[in-house]
Amino acid sequence: MSRVPAFAGRPHGWSLVELAVGLVIAALLTVLLVTLLPLGSRILDREHQERELAQAEEALLGYARAHSQLPAADGDGDGKADGSAEGWLPVHDLALSSRMRIRYQVQPHLLLAPTDLFRPLLSPDYDVQTAGTVNGLDFCMRLLLDQRSGTPMAGLGMPVAYYLAHSGGSGQDRADADAAWNATVQALPGSATTETVALAAAGPGEFAARLACPDRLARAQGNAQSALAGYSAKRMSDFNLKFRRFDVKVAELTLDQARTGMAFAAVALAMAIADEAIAITLTAAGWPPEGLAIAIGIGEHVVALASIGFAAYQVKLADDDLKSAEQGITDANDNLDRAETSQSRVEALYTSASLNAIRLDKAGVEQ
Repeated sequence: MSRVPAFAGRPHGWSLVELAVGLVIAALLTVLLVTLLPLGSRILDREHQERELAQAEEALLGYARAHSQLPAADGDGDGKADGSAEGWLPVHDLALSSRMRIRYQVQPHLLLAPTDLFRPLLSPDYDVQTAGTVNGLDFCMRLLLDQRSGTPMAGLGMPVAYYLAHSGGSGQDRADADAAWNATVQALPGSATTETVALAAAGPGEFAARLACPDRLARAQGNAQSALAGYSAKRMSDFNLKFRRFDVKVAELTLDQARTGMAFAAVALAMAIADEAIAITLTAAGWPPEGLAIAIGIGEHVVALASIGFAAYQVKLADDDLKSAEQGITDANDNLDRAETSQSRVEALYTSASLNAIRLDKAGVEQ
């Protein structure tokens, strides 16, 4: 006996309910796709814009570091700077892609090479070596002075070193970018009008920080201050060295005086001994003994012995002075040696700090 399959009585295909549910799901997916695809495109477009703006800012940073100024704008779209303060970003001069289209505006005075605005204060020995050095440190000082003065950029009403606005899309929409660009009224980055077009701007202080200007200026000026301190210490050590050399001369003179005093004391002792010999001669001169001669001889003995005692005392004092003078010579020479060593070290520190300050000043931001 044959069996009938269990599903033999069921209808084949979709039921109306299943078909309706499928159509609803398909409609919802279609609506979601139609809604999200433009949003996803805008998100991708915005990421592309921000990525190109980041590349542009890095290129401007490198240009400023190499040239100590910002590039001029491209007025005719050929990618090359033509001297104007607003227009297109000069992608050719910045070694960027020629397909990149970004509006660019810059403070006019930042297009010029800076004057000698920063000069580390050094001693007269080295000050002339930093005269006329114009580089990135002077550009740093220009940016910091701009930050202090608060000079606004046209259209922004606030101090800005440069301003970038992406043209939108893939970067090729020059016509739309030109139509939307208004140099007198510009949106600030982060404002409500920048949802579709990415903007970027850097204040002079922020741009100086990106160039590491505060650190480089501080290092150059710090070495200059160390050099000035070394200059003061050097002058003091030079004076101390001169004084110690004078001290040695005084000690030598004192030694000569002590030797002279010893010679005089020796002469006085010899003369006292001679007087004693004369007294002995006078005492023994008369024989048989004569009272007056004996009396005179005794008197001469007393005087001679007193002279010998005083002369011996003078010799002792002269010997002490001589030993003291010799020790003074030794001490003075020791002090002179220490003064010369100290002066050499101070001279080396002073020279090193001065040369470091000069090197940092001439290196600019390429340190």
